[in-house]
Amino acid sequence: MTADVGFLRELVTTPGPSGFEEPVQEVVRRRFAATAAPETDVLGNVVATVNPGGSPRVLIAAHADQLGLQVTWVDEHGFVYFDKLGGVDAMLLPGRAVVVWGREGAVDGVVGKRPTHLIPEAERGKAPEIADQWIDIGARDRAAALARIACGDAVTFAPHFLELGGGVVAGRGLDDRAGVYVVARALELYAAQPGAAELTALSTVQEETRYMGAHVQARRQQPDCVIVIDAEFATDQPEVDPRRASGAADLGGGPTLGRGGGSNPVLVAVVREVAAAEALPVQLKAFSGDTQTDNELLQTAGGGAAALNLGIPVRYMHSPHEVAHLDDLEAAARLIAAAVRRLGESFAAGSFTPRA
Repeated sequence: MTADVGFLRELVTTPGPSGFEEPVQEVVRRRFAATAAPETDVLGNVVATVNPGGSPRVLIAAHADQLGLQVTWVDEHGFVYFDKLGGVDAMLLPGRAVVVWGREGAVDGVVGKRPTHLIPEAERGKAPEIADQWIDIGARDRAAALARIACGDAVTFAPHFLELGGGVVAGRGLDDRAGVYVVARALELYAAQPGAAELTALSTVQEETRYMGAHVQARRQQPDCVIVIDAEFATDQPEVDPRRASGAADLGGGPTLGRGGGSNPVLVAVVREVAAAEALPVQLKAFSGDTQTDNELLQTAGGGAAALNLGIPVRYMHSPHEVAHLDDLEAAARLIAAAVRRLGESFAAGSFTPRA
């Protein structure tokens, strides 16, 4: 499958930590605009619809925000202290190149901590707390630092996008820029060969911190079906056991289909049938509880929507270099477009009610 690597690269290298998604959402707006007229709400969610008024009404969603940091204090020596935006692993920060997004743009920095040689032996080998780390931007004092940055500025890992070979790519924020890619591509593929269904693409904000973007759009949208695309923990790596991860998720094995309370069984069956008919690979994933995605909020939109959780296998989740396979992204987009066409042929709004 041929993926649009340039588009994914732009998504991955454009900043947009949770609560500060404006730059990446501008990338999304431009992409959506080539297919349908995008709209942006007051929180920054971006939506676009193909075949408005069609039936059933299908919503596909992924979150544009990424993990990051936020400036909280600058000391008298110009060192910058910070807190987390989302589930950042404090162990991965020391020595890491970062970018502080100041009033006039990018400010490069490096995360620092006490050298191991100067830490008491009893404390060595332990992860430093966030409060015991700082960012060095090369400022000589507090005034010099505050001339370039301010309290509340967002911080991201330095932007990198690597093509590792064989369709495997690495970069920051593939959770969930991979999902945003899938949403945009699925919208384009469906628009090129539309069916009877209405398809709305949604790029949400603040999933990594508050789920607030999905909360707002769940109240505004009234879809019959919701497909939420998010990163899924890949299991084809050392020290990860599929038995403890509720199923296998291999890079290149196709997107995962979630089964459980977060997915409507009728919709799951349809997507599995479409995948088989289109010769598209899928992997099954068990969810015994919360999916920890935008799924739950969008599932309760209106009087309740038939939902499906679609995962993109990603290695090293919530790290500066997450790893995914281009084939999984393109397969997910093609699967969604084909499934929406199938839904337009065979399903009315009320026909997703599970039955024995």
